[in-house]
Amino acid sequence: MYNDTIKVANKIISDTDLADIFQKMDEELRENIKICKQETAQNQVYEREYQHWTAKNFEGTFRGTIDFYDDATVTVDNYNSFITIFNTRLHEIKYMWVDFHCMYWIQNGSDERLVNQSINMNIYEYKMDIEVKLSSEDKKMDDIYQLIKEKILKAPERYDRLIKKRSSIINKIGFAFGAIPSLVICTLLVFVSTIRQIYGMTYVLYPMAVVVLALVIGNTVLGGRLDRLYSTIIPKKKYAGWDSTNGESIYKDDIDDYVSTGEIIIGKNTDNIKHRREIAELEKKYSKYIPIELIVLLVLSVIIILIGKLI
Repeated sequence: MYNDTIKVANKIISDTDLADIFQKMDEELRENIKICKQETAQNQVYEREYQHWTAKNFEGTFRGTIDFYDDATVTVDNYNSFITIFNTRLHEIKYMWVDFHCMYWIQNGSDERLVNQSINMNIYEYKMDIEVKLSSEDKKMDDIYQLIKEKILKAPERYDRLIKKRSSIINKIGFAFGAIPSLVICTLLVFVSTIRQIYGMTYVLYPMAVVVLALVIGNTVLGGRLDRLYSTIIPKKKYAGWDSTNGESIYKDDIDDYVSTGEIIIGKNTDNIKHRREIAELEKKYSKYIPIELIVLLVLSVIIILIGKLI
């Protein structure tokens, strides 16, 4: 018997990953029940000393307990009922406990050994602990163990670029969205003599005004949407000191806690992968406009400088 405890840290484990693991457990149970029946038919014609078994008297269980946000708890003792609840009430799930256990005998003639193997999964929104107890003599359940490790190993990092570069991504999207209306507004203001004189005071005032106004417009229009998309995937805040100048507490992202925990796509996290994808798509969509907008800004800046010199 060998034991292992697997913990998820800085990984995003999707509902599809979980469903694949649950399905693999069910497939292993069904396969070994089938093997047991086949071996029973094969061995019944032989005396005990000539019998060969790999799953004698096989007994397997798949049991799950699910806690919901409405304080309800459901316990089921079969895969089909469990996966139906999992698929239909994913948004409501706060915690899951899955117990996979099998017991059987391996027999070669008079040599007979009892085998117990189990995998227990404690699944929360930000934590998943897996306790594995597998036989070192029989590898029947190693496929499940390897699948679990593969899912975790290949899972995307939680503290990824979308989180690390959050501020720059938000500003990039905001600028790209607001640049065109900002260019139009700031350029039309050239026809106001007072504004034209202000622009003429320094070469950088016009482009600075365009950039600032673009950010204001973009963050005003898209800021709420981006805040909503980021709300469930960003790190929690932790106290970082006192600002004596402003007389208020300072808080910053708790990165240590963020990377030491996981993100399991159940309950409040159900839409997190979709939110990450939407943020990435918004960044990709608006980023392609920025080079064109910057060229237009440069051309208009030159024109306004020339106008300022001619007037």
